[in-house]
Amino acid sequence: MKKINQQTILELINNKGPISRAEIAEITGLTPATVSNIVKDLLKMDLVRETRQGESRGGRKPILLEVNPEGAYVIGLEWGIGEIKAVLLNLNKKVIKTIKKQVDSFKPEWFLKTTVTIFEEVTGYVENPDKVFGLGIGIHGLVDPDEGVSLYAPHFGWENIKIGKLLKQELQIPIMLDNDVRMMALAEKWEGRDNFIFINTGPGIGSAIVIKGELLYGRDFGAGEFGHMTIVEDGALCSCGNRGCIEALVSVNNLVREYNDSLPEHISFHDIKREWNLLIDLAREEKSRAYSIIEKAGVYLGKGIGNVVNLLNPEAVVIGGDFLLARDLIFPVIKEQVLETALKVPSRDLEITGTAFGEKVGAIGAGTRVLQEIFKLKKEEDK
Repeated sequence: MKKINQQTILELINNKGPISRAEIAEITGLTPATVSNIVKDLLKMDLVRETRQGESRGGRKPILLEVNPEGAYVIGLEWGIGEIKAVLLNLNKKVIKTIKKQVDSFKPEWFLKTTVTIFEEVTGYVENPDKVFGLGIGIHGLVDPDEGVSLYAPHFGWENIKIGKLLKQELQIPIMLDNDVRMMALAEKWEGRDNFIFINTGPGIGSAIVIKGELLYGRDFGAGEFGHMTIVEDGALCSCGNRGCIEALVSVNNLVREYNDSLPEHISFHDIKREWNLLIDLAREEKSRAYSIIEKAGVYLGKGIGNVVNLLNPEAVVIGGDFLLARDLIFPVIKEQVLETALKVPSRDLEITGTAFGEKVGAIGAGTRVLQEIFKLKKEEDK
C-alpha cells in the first residue's frame, strides 16, 4: 500500500506541482501524517524538492513541492535501420544530450555493443551516474515488452533475440524494450493525448494505437500493422509477401525507386535519404513527375488512415518519420483523402498533425517509457 500511495503522490506532484502537502492530502484523501511520511521518503530519494512558499489559508505559509528535474535521468534509444538515435532525459523530460550512431551491422551483437558504448558516453553528462535509472529501446517489428524480446525484426533478420536480458546483464539497470512506433506514441501520450493513432513513415510504415490512454498490443503483440493493410488489389509486391500493402505503395524506399528506377538493388540507408530529399525538392515544382509520386502516396496513405478512422474513431492522427520533410506537400492530400474515405461523424473533428518531437520522437518515447516506471514505482534506495 505504501508503494501505491508513493506512486500516487509522485504522479500528483509531477502533474500538479508546485503543490503543498495539505493540497496533496485533500486531493488524495490520505491523512496529513501519511502524506508527510511519504513526502519525506521522496525528498530523501531526491525525486522531489521543496520550492517557494504558497498562499496561506490562515496560519503559516505552506512550502510547495515539485519534481526535482535532476533527481533521476533516463536514456532512450531508437534502434533504426540506418542509425541509432539516443537521448538523455531528466525527470522533466528535458533532452539533456542527443547522440547518433550510424548502423554498421544488423548483427544483434553490434547493437548491444554500440548501446553499451552510448550508455557510457551519455552517463558522462550526469554528475552522479548512479542517478541514471534505466534505459528504453524502440525497435521495429514484433516485440514482447514484458520479456524484453525482439520476436521478429524483419529488416534486421532477427527472431527471438533476448535484448532485455542481455543488456541488463551488461549494464545492471532496468531495460524496457518495445516496438519503435509504440515508443513514439508514448512521447505523444505523455503530452496529454488519450485517443489517437501514431503513424511512422520511412523505409517501413508502422502505427501504434492509443485508446483511453492505453496502448493496444493485440494477442501476439501485433496490433498496429497499418503498413500491411491492402489498399490496391494485385498492387506492388510487399516485403511481407502480399501485394498492394500501404508499405509497398508509400514507403520512402519504394517512392524514390519509382522516381529513379536506375538505383541499384542494394542501396544504403543514407543514399535513400539523399534521394528522398532530392525527390521532395523536385516535387515542389508542382506539376512535376516527382510531385505526382508524392501526391499519389498521400492519397494511398489517406485512404488507409480513413479506414482506420472509421474503425477506431480517434481524436487525432499523429504522423512522424520521413513524411514530415514533405508535410507542406503531402499533409493536405492526406487530409483531403481521409475526409473522402472516412464517415462524416468520426472525421468531423479529427486532428491530423505531425509529431512535435521531430526525428527524436522514437528515442524520446523510449526514455518516456522509463520515466513511466519511475513515476509508477521507484525503489526505495535506503530501505
